[in-house]
Amino acid sequence: MTKTDALPFDHTSSVVDRSPLDVAGLLSRPIWKELRTFLAVAKSRSFAEAAAMLHTSGPTVSREVKRLEEQLSTQLVVSSHSGITLTEAGRALALQLADLDFQLHTLSSNLRRDRADVAGTVAISVTSGLSVAFVAPAVQRLNARFPHIAVDLKDQMSFVDFGKNQAEIMLSMAPLQRADVTSQQIGTLHLIPVAHRRYIETQGVPMLGRLGQHRFLQCSYYTATGEIWDRWRDLVASGLPAHSAANSLAYYSFAKSGAGVALLGNYVLIDPDFVPVELNVHVPIPLHLVALTDRLRAKPVRAVFDWLVEIFADNPMFAADLLLKPTHSAPENDFRAFFNLNRS
Repeated sequence: MTKTDALPFDHTSSVVDRSPLDVAGLLSRPIWKELRTFLAVAKSRSFAEAAAMLHTSGPTVSREVKRLEEQLSTQLVVSSHSGITLTEAGRALALQLADLDFQLHTLSSNLRRDRADVAGTVAISVTSGLSVAFVAPAVQRLNARFPHIAVDLKDQMSFVDFGKNQAEIMLSMAPLQRADVTSQQIGTLHLIPVAHRRYIETQGVPMLGRLGQHRFLQCSYYTATGEIWDRWRDLVASGLPAHSAANSLAYYSFAKSGAGVALLGNYVLIDPDFVPVELNVHVPIPLHLVALTDRLRAKPVRAVFDWLVEIFADNPMFAADLLLKPTHSAPENDFRAFFNLNRS
């Protein structure tokens, strides 16, 4: 028996060793359409909401999800009168598809990054409060320098996990220790108790000796584990039943309506109707700007990264030391305009 005869397979044969590029029709199979539909369902609360996202009908979405379940031989979605929920298998598939979606976005961005002009769309993950107050109002300054750059502001799914936010740049509440990312501290977010004048006029100034007479507003962010939140949680527990919100803008709206005492960034004092309340609570949180180091080589991403550094690092309200007196720096003029539009 020769040496060749001793081998169980002929490794030069395409029958036993085929490249994926040799398999016809992989990307044209209908399952790709169903996967796209399922990802929209996973991001929605109902088939109707997913249908609106995809510009189709609810029955069509339902049929395509059912077809995907048949092809995979597993149940992915449970539908009821209250909406839809994902099975364990459905959630696992949705997370993988979301990651694939982000990888495809990154790949397409990489293919465009060598263009001579600074152009393209850059995805930014930032909290809704900081997005509305500082980032969105400053976009005109960015476009004055780079008219062909667009930003895509994404809701922040995690304060510390870069991958979950599916963005090229993330405003993080902690440094990110990873070899493939660049993390730069750009300031400190100072959270302090504040009350709107509407609340003070009806309930009086909150004082440590009369906590039980006051209502403290709770945000789901502040229920995280860690000693940094203990003092605030104690105040909430000592007062009247607390209204709570998971969305930072809804939380701000609670406070602005006079519903109770809130733990908000010191920058809200730019609105003269907000008053700081001395309750021995001050939560300083370092702000870090995080981006994939490889993506920072793309001119649009670097331009947006540097622009974000300017917005926060040049603003005295985000300095290391707590500032209770609003300043008149250029970055704050953006936020002052936001307040003027929302005064009532």
